[in-house]
Amino acid sequence: MHTQEAKNTSAWRSRVGASALAAAVLVVGGLSAVALASPSANAHDPSASDGSRSLAAKVQRLEDIEDIHQLKARYFRFVDEKKHDELAALFTPHAKLVTDGITWKSPKDFAYTIRDLTGKAPSAHSGMMPEITITGPNKASGIWSMQDVLTFPAGKDAPQGHHGYGQYRETYRKVDGKWLIDSVLLTRFRMDPIPNWNPPKTPDAAPSQAAPTK
Repeated sequence: MHTQEAKNTSAWRSRVGASALAAAVLVVGGLSAVALASPSANAHDPSASDGSRSLAAKVQRLEDIEDIHQLKARYFRFVDEKKHDELAALFTPHAKLVTDGITWKSPKDFAYTIRDLTGKAPSAHSGMMPEITITGPNKASGIWSMQDVLTFPAGKDAPQGHHGYGQYRETYRKVDGKWLIDSVLLTRFRMDPIPNWNPPKTPDAAPSQAAPTK
């Protein structure tokens, strides 16, 4: 009898011990889960803060590069659309501009000389394969492959048109949250002469036709 009671007591203690161990595991696991999910725990984790800052810096870098792409796209468009005041506004006030060995006094001098030399001559400028490097909080540099086509209306003593190939090396500066061109070095590697032409006139809009009456 005593032997059977001793066996029952031992089995009971074993079950109680196993239950206590399982409960302890659940409690510890639950506390670990709470700790992982707790904002206060993450707030004191330097690796989490560093990761957030790193992600924010990467996003800002991509936004800055895209803004510079847009800036250069407007540069080419304003040249071809003959928007010379808007072109000059894309530069910092004291930007350094050197094109084909010519150093310009100011962005306005550059833009207005283009206006005076080309007049209404049709042109097409494009930039490709940009290599943009963010060099500081408000500074960047870039290299662009470029092509330009410039022709003058055909006629006696008309200047020679050309198809040029070259490279822009530039720096940029962010002023009041806006990227501007701070320096330009344009070098053309090749210039092919092309014949001049007179662009076709834009046809007048066709008159609207009244609906037929029955």
